[in-house]
Amino acid sequence: MPTSSEGAAVASGGWAVTSIATAAESDAESTTRDEPDVAPLAPALSLRGVGKSYDVSGRQSTTLAEQVADWVGRARAARDADAFWALRELSCEIAKGEIVGLVGRNGAGKSTLLKLIAGVTTPSTGEIDIHGRIGSLLEVGTGFHPELTGRENVFLNGAFIGMRRAEIRQRFDEIVEFAGVEQFLDMPIKRYSSGMAVRLAFAVAAHLDADILLVDEVLAVGDQAFQDKCLGKMREVRQREGRTVLFVSHNLAAVASLCTRALLLQGGRVIADAPAAEVCRLYAAGVAATTTDAIDLAAVPRAKRSPARFTAVRVTGVDAGGRATDGVVSGGSLEITLTIGADERVSRAVAGVDIVDERGRPAAGVSTDSRDVWFDVEAGGSRTITLTLHDVELRAGAYTLGLTLRTMSENLDEVDAVVRFEVESRPETPYERWPGWPQAAYLPGYDVLVR
Repeated sequence: MPTSSEGAAVASGGWAVTSIATAAESDAESTTRDEPDVAPLAPALSLRGVGKSYDVSGRQSTTLAEQVADWVGRARAARDADAFWALRELSCEIAKGEIVGLVGRNGAGKSTLLKLIAGVTTPSTGEIDIHGRIGSLLEVGTGFHPELTGRENVFLNGAFIGMRRAEIRQRFDEIVEFAGVEQFLDMPIKRYSSGMAVRLAFAVAAHLDADILLVDEVLAVGDQAFQDKCLGKMREVRQREGRTVLFVSHNLAAVASLCTRALLLQGGRVIADAPAAEVCRLYAAGVAATTTDAIDLAAVPRAKRSPARFTAVRVTGVDAGGRATDGVVSGGSLEITLTIGADERVSRAVAGVDIVDERGRPAAGVSTDSRDVWFDVEAGGSRTITLTLHDVELRAGAYTLGLTLRTMSENLDEVDAVVRFEVESRPETPYERWPGWPQAAYLPGYDVLVR
C-alpha cells in the first residue's frame, strides 16, 4: 500500500487504483525550482471531455409525431435509460513519439476510443485534436476483398487506409517481404488463413507513412514469430521515425515491454494513467484479492445488452474429497463456480472458462459443451455451474479468469480478468510451465455440475 505521501488508494469498480497526483505535483514543483525549464513534447493527440453513447433500445420512430419529437429533443428524457455510454468524459494528451497502451476488460471502451480517433465514428460529446496523419489497423481484414488476390488487396487495403498509389508502389516489396506471403501473392485472399491475412493487413498498415498508428488486437491472431516481428516493427517506427502508436491488446507482456505509458479503462472512463508496467500490474492484480469469496459480476460493464449473463464467480482450491482448501496448489484440484442470471428464457447455453497467466498467456481452458453439457435458464431465473478441474498442471504464480456464455446462435456474455487467484508450488509437483506452453492452453480433466 502506498504511504500518504505517495497518494491514497482509491477503490474503483474492484481495482485498487493508486493516486499519485500529490507526489507528482510536489516533484514537479521541486523540479521547477531546481532545474531549468524544459520544453514539453508537442502533442500528437488531445482529447477533451470525449464521450460516445449508443441507443440500445432498438426503438424506431413509427409516426411523424415521434420523429418530430426526436428532432426537437422532447423524447430525449425517455431515451436516457436506453443510452449506453461506451466512453464518458475522457480527457488526456498524448505526445508525439509515445507508444501508449490501452488496457481494460472487454467493453471498457478501448476500441471505441480508437474508432473515434480514426474518424470511423463521431463523439457524442467533447473534442479531439489530431496533429498529424492517422494510420489505423482496427479490424483484421478490413478493406480486403475475398475474391481479389493478395497483390490486388495490398493496393485496395492501402487505398482504404489512406495510402497513395505511388506510395504503395514504392513500398510494395517491403510490405510483401514483411508479411512473408510472396508465393501466395496471386492467390485469392479467401484462400488465405486468418494468420496470413492479418500478416498482410498489418504489413500494409505498418508501412503507411503516418504520424499516428492505431493498432487494435492485431497480435491476437498471428503466430508467436510474427507477433515478435510486429512488436519489433512498432518499436522501430517509434525510435527511427518518431511516430505515435496507440496499442490495444490483452497481451499484458506485450503492453509492458512495448509501451512507455498505458491507460486503464473501466466502464468508458480512464481510471489509471501511469507507466505501462504499473498499469499492467493494476489490471492483473486488482480485479479480486481472494479465491474463497464470490465475486459479484452484476456491475461489470458490458458492451451490449443480453438476455442472460454471468452474475457471480468463485474460485476455490479443493482436496481429493471435494473439501475446500486454504489455497490452490500446483497439481491440485480447482473448483470454479459460475452463477448465471437471465432476463429472458435461454435454451441450450454453454459456459466456458479460460485461465490466463500474469503475462496474458492462455494456460488452461474448459467448457461445458466439451462434456456434452448444455443447459437452459428460465426468464427471471438463474443457474449455478460448477466446474471441478482435477490435477491442474499450472506453475506457481498469479492467474485470472475469462468467462464466455453462448448458445448455438449468439454470444450472450463475455468478461475477462474477472477474478485473480494465486497458485502455490508444491515440492512433489514443481511445474515450470503447463503442457502446450507457450503456443496454447491445455485441457485438464474436469467435471461439470449444473444446478
